[in-house]
Amino acid sequence: MMSLTFLQQTYSKNFSKLLEMIFLTLMLLSLPSLEAPKNIFLILFLTTALYREWSETKTKSWSFWDWVFFSYISSSFLSALFAGISPGNEWGGFRGMLIWTSFAWLLSRSKYSPQEITWLIWIAILGTLPPLIWGLIEYMIIHTKDALQLHSVGHVNHSAIYLGIILGAALSVSLSIWKTAGIFKKLFLLSLPIFFFVAIIIGQSRGVFGISLIRLSLIILLIPNSNQIKLIAFGIFGIILALMPIMNAAIIQKQIANQNANAVLSDRDRVWNVSLEAAHFYPVFGIGNGNWGLITLDDLKKSRVERGLPFDEKIYGIEHRHSHSLYLTALVERGVVGFLTLMLLMSSWFILLIKTYTKLKKMTPGAYLWGASLSAWIVTCGVGVVNSTFHHEHAILAFLFLGLHLSFTRLTNTKK
Repeated sequence: MMSLTFLQQTYSKNFSKLLEMIFLTLMLLSLPSLEAPKNIFLILFLTTALYREWSETKTKSWSFWDWVFFSYISSSFLSALFAGISPGNEWGGFRGMLIWTSFAWLLSRSKYSPQEITWLIWIAILGTLPPLIWGLIEYMIIHTKDALQLHSVGHVNHSAIYLGIILGAALSVSLSIWKTAGIFKKLFLLSLPIFFFVAIIIGQSRGVFGISLIRLSLIILLIPNSNQIKLIAFGIFGIILALMPIMNAAIIQKQIANQNANAVLSDRDRVWNVSLEAAHFYPVFGIGNGNWGLITLDDLKKSRVERGLPFDEKIYGIEHRHSHSLYLTALVERGVVGFLTLMLLMSSWFILLIKTYTKLKKMTPGAYLWGASLSAWIVTCGVGVVNSTFHHEHAILAFLFLGLHLSFTRLTNTKK
């Protein structure tokens, strides 16, 4: 964390950097909790970070990742400009992608120290606790919600995605600093990932739960630690899993009910049918960012008839209003161009994780930052198969860990 001496040395002669860190901290604290403040602080952070970037432009070169972020934003812009269904939400959708991607882009070009990165990771983790506790109270005690939700994240699936990313970050931090922690700190470090994991079970998102098992296993295996610590970590989560059927966990009840109703995919097959057909409408740049909800049965019927194919409206679930898939959303709303830039971003992120693992695992802040980045990538890509990941709050959170990962990698490469 940041000591008083560090604060004086770092910010006493750099007021703009102090403002940047303050705005980023306040944004992360309000991200899962407060709608208006998080947007205000995000814009203030982007403004100060843009000023920093403008003042340092002459000392920085354009890298591969700059092209990746630029192409991702450009594909969204082209989708808005040449939206197949218009007018709609194409420019609003572009604005969101511009803000989220610029957030990661500016973070990637920052020069945050290991102490600052540690601070930001802890703020992101601890800032999730108040809305999570309140969400549990609303759902389980006062019954004002019918599902577990983080106040400013909203829908149960979106809240679960956010918690899934945070779970991986919390576990990475806990395992990375376990050896040097005192007894009370170890109890706190132990409680964090357990609390987030139990919350995911309570939230009943089967996609996030399933991906969590993969993510937890990888983080336990890959974060440097003794075999004894790794076995204990596996044992703790194994006990929780063993207790689930005994406690008749709601997520198990949900799966059984869906199986009995022959609806294991929760109607996603009908939603995906819409996307697969709508991808034919405007294949290059798509129907426009955020315009999936404007697709009609008449549009689908016309597309099928024009290709000489039969049409059965019962197999299409347009009432769900979005694609329930990161990849199909990109293909339908941003076309082949948008889909390819998404795959470029995700594959580049995966390669980054592979290339930096050996070096970062040797440094404590590098190890838990790598684990947090891995968690964000796995949740975004894995859960993205069956849910609409990588937008709004959980996109900002995922981009936070990607941006800091790139920044730290740049910093360590500079110190060679």
